[in-house]
This record gives sequence, C-alpha cells and structure tokens, in this order.
Amino acid sequence: MFNNRTDTQELIGKSLPDQISNFILKKILREDYKAGEKIVEENIARELNTSRAPVREALYLLQVKGMVDRVPRRGTIVKPFTDNDVSDYLVVMIGIIEQGISLSQNMWTDENKEKFKALYQDTKEKYRQQDVIEYQDNAEKLFRFVLDLTDNRALIKFYEEANQILNVFAQVQWDLDTMEGFAPEFDIFVNAILESNFDQAKIAVAKALKKGKG
Repeated sequence: MFNNRTDTQELIGKSLPDQISNFILKKILREDYKAGEKIVEENIARELNTSRAPVREALYLLQVKGMVDRVPRRGTIVKPFTDNDVSDYLVVMIGIIEQGISLSQNMWTDENKEKFKALYQDTKEKYRQQDVIEYQDNAEKLFRFVLDLTDNRALIKFYEEANQILNVFAQVQWDLDTMEGFAPEFDIFVNAILESNFDQAKIAVAKALKKGKG
C-alpha cells in the first residue's frame, strides 16, 4: 500500500474544501470511518490545523456525492460504500473516457500527440521506478488530456466528479501487483491514440480501468 506519502502531502493542488473532502474520503474508503459512524468537524479541523468552515463545506461536497448523510441532532454520518458502488463509478468513468476519445478524434494534431507522448514517457519512468502513487498521478494526467481536448465542459465536469471517488479508491487500494495488471492495457490505450486507432483505444481503456479496480 501507500506508505511513502502522507495524507497531508496529498492535499496539495486543489481548493481547501476539495482537499479536505479527499482527506475524509480516503478515511472512509480505507474504513478509518465505518458506515454509520459520526464525523466530527472539530476533530477534522484540529487534525488538519484549519477552521471548521472549510471542513463543513467539504462534508457538504461528500454529501452531494452520496458518501455521507447529514442527520438532524446527530451530525454527519458515514454512509455504506461497497464494491458495487465502486463498480458503478467505474462504469461511468469508462463511458466518459470513451466519449472523450470519440469527441477528441479531430483534435489529435502532431503537436498534441507529441505532448501526449511526453506525458506517457513520464508515466513509463514512474513505472520503471515502481512508484505506484506517481504512476497513478501520471496515468490520470493522460486521461485528463483526452478529456481536455474535447473542450466539453459538461463531460469534463462529470469526469472530475467520478474521478475523485476512483482516484482516492486507487490511492487506498493499489499496490505493485495492481499497477502491473493495469499497465499493459494502459500502454495499448496510449499507443492506439498515437496511431489514431480510436476504437482500439476505447477497448483498451475499459480493460485498463477494470484491471485497476482489482
């Protein structure tokens, strides 16, 4: 599992409520918070050395995503989250990226392919280093690159919502064996994009993401 990067280090790069929601989500997915357990805003604020206001907003974001419930007189309660829930998010994510591949087909100029290839080389280097966390991060950048080429705000929004759950799930669950299973299909996906074989890219990305779930 992931012992080479702390939770607080993983909070870099997003708005404070988003960072905190990822922090709490990770605790839910690795069952530090059990289903039915109350999340105390003051405890989270103290742990992260912040005020309660962004914690409250982070919990609202998780409520919108169906991860927690606000219960009168009880506070914020963790909802059950099962493997079936992860599978549902995975199906949505596969559909979003497949749609992104379709919508981006006319945008793959030589320049964009070179940028994509450069990102891929960085990803391969993280694979050679057996750095699971950085490999995940770089692989996600390649998926996001495809979505950004579509310039479709709605699709990108749906991607970001599904990706938060799956990305944190991967941070909790992935190990070297998971990366080994994911990488071959991911390589096929990238090379298919570079060869403009978009049908093959769709097939490969579905297989890669399913391997990543474990």
